[in-house]
Amino acid sequence: MRKKFGDSDGVITPYEKKRGQAIAKATGNPYKKGGSVKKKSSSAYHTTKDGRRVKKGLYYYMNKAKKSGKSRPGKGTVTDKALKRSAKTAKKA
Repeated sequence: MRKKFGDSDGVITPYEKKRGQAIAKATGNPYKKGGSVKKKSSSAYHTTKDGRRVKKGLYYYMNKAKKSGKSRPGKGTVTDKALKRSAKTAKKA
């Protein structure tokens, strides 16, 4: 007869351990064994020159294209409409 999950014998089987880890991973539980919190790193964020951690946006990709030499000379690769829209969320000095 097959054992049920969480039976009261007090012994954690390898199956129960793996299942618990899978549930924690699926639910986004940041806690690991020992109570330490795992810091989430995301490729949607970057660190600015002044040390702030911000989401990547128009200026990030515009400067990246300039640095790699893929930006078009003169007008550039970004439209005036996009610059005006992104200026609304830019850091105020």
